[in-house]
Amino acid sequence: MRLLVGLCLCASLEAHKFHYSRTEINWNTAARRVEIIATLHADDIETRLRQSHAQLELDRDKRAEKLVCAYTAGALALGALRPRCIGMKVGRDYVDVYLEAAVEAPPKVLTNRILIENLPDQRNDVELRKDGKLLGPRIQFNTSETRKEVRW
Repeated sequence: MRLLVGLCLCASLEAHKFHYSRTEINWNTAARRVEIIATLHADDIETRLRQSHAQLELDRDKRAEKLVCAYTAGALALGALRPRCIGMKVGRDYVDVYLEAAVEAPPKVLTNRILIENLPDQRNDVELRKDGKLLGPRIQFNTSETRKEVRW
């Protein structure tokens, strides 16, 4: 009986996941560029992309980088500007997506909808930096709030 309860408990723990992304946005004043690193759970982005691209595997599919980049660039907006993707790195549990945008001034409004439409408990944290220096606490985005004004 204890074994059965233990197996059920382990199965229920495995079924519940924490859905989270972390994005670092750096305003490079010398280059007049916003540099972005978005870190996503590999399972979550793979599941999202499989809705329209069956059998997609991030670490094996040649289409993966193009699809992940397009999705991430579309889910992040810096005011009216959409960043361009310059590549990604697939790890065991996470995917890092590298984006940038040339701008004259840092954006005043940030929209972050990464995986929010698919995962009701998704939380996206953003760290703002200026020339590599952290500007303040993380900004949190969730299903009820995907757009925020930001201060640089």
